[in-house]
Amino acid sequence: MGGQYLCKADRCSSAEESETTKRREGDIRDCLRPSDPVDIVWPLSSTVLGLLEETSQIAEPLPDGLPQRMLDLVRTSEVIWKSPVLDQMMVFKCDTDVVVKAIWCVDDDTEYTTLQYLECHKPDIPAPRPLGYTYKPSTTLATVWPQMDNDQKASIRDQLGVIMSNLRSIPYTDGSALGGVAGEGCKDIRRHLRKSEKPIRSLVEFEEFLFSSPHPGGQVFTELLRQLYPTQPTEMKIVFTHGDLRPDNITVDMDDCNQWIVTGLLVWEYSGFYPEYCEAFKCTNCLAPYKEDDWYLFLPDCISPKRYAHWWLLDRVRDARVV
Repeated sequence: MGGQYLCKADRCSSAEESETTKRREGDIRDCLRPSDPVDIVWPLSSTVLGLLEETSQIAEPLPDGLPQRMLDLVRTSEVIWKSPVLDQMMVFKCDTDVVVKAIWCVDDDTEYTTLQYLECHKPDIPAPRPLGYTYKPSTTLATVWPQMDNDQKASIRDQLGVIMSNLRSIPYTDGSALGGVAGEGCKDIRRHLRKSEKPIRSLVEFEEFLFSSPHPGGQVFTELLRQLYPTQPTEMKIVFTHGDLRPDNITVDMDDCNQWIVTGLLVWEYSGFYPEYCEAFKCTNCLAPYKEDDWYLFLPDCISPKRYAHWWLLDRVRDARVV
């Protein structure tokens, strides 16, 4: 289960948005109009084209009738996920085997290009398939984790370890830009999202990017933090990174033997090639000092903070200022 970018449509005006919000708060569909311009960013699959052909009896034929047919399709679709941030993102089940992810203000195609890349280079990674992948009823790990016993949690950890080790085995070409596979650059998400403004091609340049936050701390604090960094950082590998691994972004299903099986990894917006310690940083982004969630005690070894303790602790210190 997951999402895909099919096309982009402009958002309605603030006045229109205010009016539609009164009718049905937080629903992206209420801000779409058949007259809105639509750009096809990636070719539509035959499955999606077939749905658009069938969905409306009043719209003009494709391609002229695309905006109306798109609107009719999502209006009649089941909402299977909705962003907690009002109006930002929704996932629609458009057919028995087609799911579409709708996002406002998309200025980055990292998730889509990653899905294409994985389909080509690592098709055995359980990620969504772009433009026509199969919808499989599943549940998120976050939903069932509290009811699992320690043996079940350890099984999930081991399964994720195999998946993540496989993902991290994708070869990185020395000298190529870090971050998104299509040149989208590096991202650092904490309280806010920052993107690199120029290509980053080494671990040293990546660390400079992390230190370039608008709020890195005072000069003495920053210099001391730099002095605490490992003396041989260049030995760190660059690996393919998911960037947002947490129970909400992992789907599971119970097999015939009543064992929980990992069926998918969702939300690849922050993925790409990064230093190998980055996954340990990012999978603990939501860990607060008093958060009693033992998920963090069952992280796969290959991405565990225990493996990168020095780097992880330094980043937690930096995180206190880089917000």
